[in-house]
Amino acid sequence: MVRGLYTSASGALVAESMADNIASNLANVNTSGFKQTLLQIESTPSLDVYRIQTDPGKAPDGSLKGKPVSQEVGLLGTGVQVYDTPTSFDQGSLQSTGNPLDVAITNSPNAFFTIQTQNGIRYTRDGEFAEDGQGFLRTHDGNLVLNTQGQAIQLQPTGGTVTIQADGTIYQNSASATAGNQAIAVGQLRLTQFNSLLNLRPEGTNNYAISGNAAGPTPTTAATVQQGYLETSNANVVKSMVDLITAERWFDANEKSVKTQDDATNTAIAMVGKTQ
Repeated sequence: MVRGLYTSASGALVAESMADNIASNLANVNTSGFKQTLLQIESTPSLDVYRIQTDPGKAPDGSLKGKPVSQEVGLLGTGVQVYDTPTSFDQGSLQSTGNPLDVAITNSPNAFFTIQTQNGIRYTRDGEFAEDGQGFLRTHDGNLVLNTQGQAIQLQPTGGTVTIQADGTIYQNSASATAGNQAIAVGQLRLTQFNSLLNLRPEGTNNYAISGNAAGPTPTTAATVQQGYLETSNANVVKSMVDLITAERWFDANEKSVKTQDDATNTAIAMVGKTQ
């Protein structure tokens, strides 16, 4: 009976984790390049249940010593638990912004922009870039965008129109009349792909970090980018709302189960030792 309380409680805790995960996805539905997080659950280890009793021995001339008998009843589940929270890297749709420094990866869910953060090299699908006061290309939260040589990309201080080719090469027309308005290559976006996306974990602020040697980050030239566009979040609002309702009903069902078993336990305790 007490075991049933823990089984129901584990279900309620998983339902709560499911609701929290869905809420996070919904909160980032308008975040560029955001990848929704999934929730994988598994059953906790089951127990083998046996009916154990002592059968009396029999003999023609009298009784014998009892014989212990063990008969298997079956398996008893002990609840559920969260197994993992993997990220879905499905390609999001593209949204036109008209901003020349906005860039979207168009044809490869396994490609990422490479950036330099305070915690080291990180990866992102969010191409909402901007130029700082020194001309360095940065993400919206201030991280440096790196080129194919692993260095920060710096635009020309004289200004000029920025053009980003499909392979990530950045050209800038000089604003100086004496330069003949010639296009200058200022760098190429470093696009990185991975052997295993399972070892790429979200780190907050829409960035990803490597969590294992199996990730195998390597530069890629197969991916293409599109200037003036941003990749939208791949979170599905309708499905998330349906899943949120399911999680709430799941939690309520387990909560009622806990109360029912608690009431039954109280009744059993109150009746113990009571005589007619």
